[in-house]
Amino acid sequence: MHEIYGTVVHRWYVTLFGVVFVYAAVRHLGWRRTLIYALVAVGVGALFENGSVHFGLPYTRYGFDPSLRGHELFLGDVPLMVPLSYTFLGYFAFASGRLVASGPWRTRARHWWHEYLLGVVLSVWAIWILDPVSRLGHRWFLGSLFRYHGPGFWFGLPLGSQAGFTLTAVVLVGVLTWLDRRAPDVAVAEPLRHPHLTALATYHGNVAMMTAVAFALGADEIGGAAVLMWVPVAAVTAVHWSSLRPAAGARLPTAPALPVLDEAPLPTMSK
Repeated sequence: MHEIYGTVVHRWYVTLFGVVFVYAAVRHLGWRRTLIYALVAVGVGALFENGSVHFGLPYTRYGFDPSLRGHELFLGDVPLMVPLSYTFLGYFAFASGRLVASGPWRTRARHWWHEYLLGVVLSVWAIWILDPVSRLGHRWFLGSLFRYHGPGFWFGLPLGSQAGFTLTAVVLVGVLTWLDRRAPDVAVAEPLRHPHLTALATYHGNVAMMTAVAFALGADEIGGAAVLMWVPVAAVTAVHWSSLRPAAGARLPTAPALPVLDEAPLPTMSK
């Protein structure tokens, strides 16, 4: 019971994201597909995390704080909340990628791979912020969590860890893309009621929280990197969305009428 309490209550932020995930994913995918995806995501997370702890694959070699045992539930040699977080991160990135690719007036992009590619990119981009800040967990409420065995190019994270998580994102976003491959393209009259807006807001909320923590801890390089990555992406998205037409039935501005010239008959040539 103590370990369950530690997993659910002590890691309250993971639990919070989990509740939002269940709310958004079930409305989007239904219970059956949400459960299938969650089982795959937790399975992949447990396999990859334990593989890295024992063999250095696919994230290179690292280890979790042994003092967590007895305070949290574990899957092998990995705290349960870690593979659980794969479920949330993968879904929020997938749904956010679909919204960014389709724009606020539609529910699907022109091509499925537009959504898939952006979902993978958003997954990896989030980890580029979450992991460096998580390594500073001993300085805030996250607590000491993990430690890499070697130096890394990205705030102590090895290149292999980023390549490994890219593989993870390819798998998880791919599973969601396949599960929801038959979703129709529906017009959206009110962007604030877009079905994937909750996912996009949650995705940004997670990244924004970690960015704020980085600045609060004095890790200005990490916080600054997060902002510098976000600004161009936001600018490109704003330009892309501004070029899209609202859904059918939405009120559109009318262009000024052009003057209509009277068509006089052409003169005939006389011999």
